[in-house]
Amino acid sequence: MNGFWLTPMQIITAATSTGAKICNLAPEIGTIEPGKKADLFVIEGNPLTDIDNLRKVRFVMMEGRIVSK
Repeated sequence: MNGFWLTPMQIITAATSTGAKICNLAPEIGTIEPGKKADLFVIEGNPLTDIDNLRKVRFVMMEGRIVSK
């Protein structure tokens, strides 16, 4: 148990696609698909098996370029 009432997938979804829907930005952001803006971060490990892996950021991409390592 991760100490949360939500599963790791539910936490990630709440922070991405659900958050975009609530802010009325779902047509532009929130999921990775053609035509949407996508700033990404690459992590080490699988967040679905250990949500704390989201803290292990390898690099960040904005507008197709690595901006942080």
